[in-house]
Amino acid sequence: MTQVSPVKRILCLHKEDHVYASIKQVLSDKGYFVYDYTDADTAFAHIYNEPPDIIIVSTKTHKWEEFMTRIKNDSVYKHLPLILLTREENLASLLSFSDLLCDDILFSTARPEEVLLRVRLRETHSTFDLDANPLTRLPGNYTIMANIQKTIMKKDHFSLCYLDLDNFKAFNDRYGFARGDEAIRMTARIITNVVYRISDSDGFVGHVGGDDFFFIVPSQVTKECCEQIIQNFDLVISTLINDEDRVRGYIESKDRKGISQRFPLLSLSIAVIDLSVTQIKHPGEASTVAGELKKAVKKLGGSNYMINRRTSP
Repeated sequence: MTQVSPVKRILCLHKEDHVYASIKQVLSDKGYFVYDYTDADTAFAHIYNEPPDIIIVSTKTHKWEEFMTRIKNDSVYKHLPLILLTREENLASLLSFSDLLCDDILFSTARPEEVLLRVRLRETHSTFDLDANPLTRLPGNYTIMANIQKTIMKKDHFSLCYLDLDNFKAFNDRYGFARGDEAIRMTARIITNVVYRISDSDGFVGHVGGDDFFFIVPSQVTKECCEQIIQNFDLVISTLINDEDRVRGYIESKDRKGISQRFPLLSLSIAVIDLSVTQIKHPGEASTVAGELKKAVKKLGGSNYMINRRTSP
């Protein structure tokens, strides 16, 4: 089967004028999905619901500096490529910034070919430099491992949280890959929004791959985060399940041997290692402990979480 590459999404924070209109037209004509905002706060909130591949920010926009700072200091989406759209006469003033929080600059006088070139170059660099998951735009394994190591080394009171979906294969087989992908994206939105709201800049969220996620939160808010994620997930996941299956409480599908069986509805399990209680020396050790916890929490049935209470592995 031929796989279709996902459409690249570009979020633009801009002031409506003929310059921006021409740039949007150029990108749209080449197949990019461009969605735009004139308000910085609204644009930032949208990133947590539908993260883009690239961000373009115009210096004509109110609070553009604050917006860039929020993006590049954000614990989850700071890896997203950010291009600053400005006029050439602003170059001198931009050079006076001690820390210019953008990845590239695009002048408003740029020709269509240059606009496309800058966007494609930034797209290529992000592919090589980052390991963001293409479905959710969340940081991938390399960044996750680096954050686990950094958190362990800091010896602060944080929790390493490993989350995955239960019975996802049965769900995927029953409803198809498109709805399976939507369940993955929905889960990502729930985790990122809860972690951001409760832990703010102290949290981190990553996508290991498939239906496996990972997040880091301060120990004191771990319970609240897990409970809120589960509550939101169980509430929203019902919209992706047919009425017939929801009423009877299970899905009929085939197991890995091709035998028809009844599977419970989609749920999630969270294995939590509280570093204020359990001493972990390296990421591999954390994975081993999390694997044991996952086996235990999955036996409970439904959506649940379990926090490791042992003082050592």
